[in-house]
Amino acid sequence: MSKFEFGFAKEDITPRCGLGLCGYFNLRPNRGAYDRLAVKSAVFRNGSESCGLVSFDLCLFPSSFVKRIEKVMIEKKSPLAERVLFCATHTHTGPFVSPCFDDENAVDPAYVDEVIAKTVSSLEKAYASLAEAELYTAETECTTLAFIRRYIMKNGKTLTNPGKLNPEIDHPEGKIDPKIIMAEVRQEGRAVMLMANISNHTDTIGGDIVSADWPGRMEAEIQNAYGYDIPVMTIIAPQGNINHFDITTPGSQTGYEEAKRIGKGYANVILAALYRLKKQEDTSITFGRRDFEAPYLQLTDEEYAEAKRVYEENKDAVMEEGRDLTSEDIARGVPAVKKMFAERAIGCRENPIKEKRVETQVAITFGSEFAIVSLPAEPFVEIGFGIREGSKYPKTVLAALGMGEIGYVGMSYHYGNGGYETSPSRGLADRTVGDAMIKGALELLK
Repeated sequence: MSKFEFGFAKEDITPRCGLGLCGYFNLRPNRGAYDRLAVKSAVFRNGSESCGLVSFDLCLFPSSFVKRIEKVMIEKKSPLAERVLFCATHTHTGPFVSPCFDDENAVDPAYVDEVIAKTVSSLEKAYASLAEAELYTAETECTTLAFIRRYIMKNGKTLTNPGKLNPEIDHPEGKIDPKIIMAEVRQEGRAVMLMANISNHTDTIGGDIVSADWPGRMEAEIQNAYGYDIPVMTIIAPQGNINHFDITTPGSQTGYEEAKRIGKGYANVILAALYRLKKQEDTSITFGRRDFEAPYLQLTDEEYAEAKRVYEENKDAVMEEGRDLTSEDIARGVPAVKKMFAERAIGCRENPIKEKRVETQVAITFGSEFAIVSLPAEPFVEIGFGIREGSKYPKTVLAALGMGEIGYVGMSYHYGNGGYETSPSRGLADRTVGDAMIKGALELLK
């Protein structure tokens, strides 16, 4: 029987001071760092089958970014070429590697080149360090740190982040996914990597200081408990309609202290469940990938007319300097943000993207118990529910922001009633893409 092997390496990708941070509507040149950002590479091999899992402390990246990495690896004749699942932690205090909200000037090509080079280097180092290992898996849950962020208001409309203690809230639009799937790799009886699949948004800090957000603080807490610097990889599960705001409370939940609180909370949940870890006797590896078309949203006549009306009402508004602009500003009715989204919606009709968009999904399976599948988007939790319900693997890890990022993707019934995530824009995916992602993931997991 072939032996299971594991290798790991990471590289520092913390940006220089002044580089802009990704995730908000306004540019935020950073003024330094709370903590370091990393690209982490885990490599697995069993017999002739090898594959990799890479996590970036970045907000997002496009499929073109992945293709650039794969091109380098193909040229190097790497055994991992086109056999790696790439994903992001979605920190909103990390730099751009692609435009967000169509701001081409936000991307520093030199930084992108650096990240690509360091990613290839980390994969090479991880592959070179392959050694016999054991794989352990478990699951637990946390119900107190994540919340639905889309609410049905008393007027029947959906609103994202409507504000704390808002009396016009009727009920949340859905439910959270509390499940946390864990995997630990051991070599010579010692844990050498811990992975956790968690559904929550990675946007707790705000401001203009670089940070890995709560996944970085979670790693630090876990390392402190283990007593050494065990690498911890946070794989973000579907979270497009999730965040950390408890709207039933009045207190502020933005700042580095919040990142520390949530990181410590998840660390405590995971540490308390370590006793559940069970060795996977079958660690045979399969790697699969598929390409699929992710068409752009087509605007209805009614949506186009509404966008034109909103634009006319707010056409003289300008972005306010010195203040972060986020999705909460939509709920507050900030004119400049309403104007921006109206322009993006109008662009769907007047300046549509005509190129065919093809994205990639990949899946890695270990025996008959454990699997990892990518979703190139910020999917709503319902997409994750659909995949896990149909998967034959009891522990199916869902890697959101994996192999690319096409924006928010919900189920067809999430569109048309309001909410920031499904507001029409040129890059938004068609209403059918959520179902296509579920179907594709399950085909890969057959």
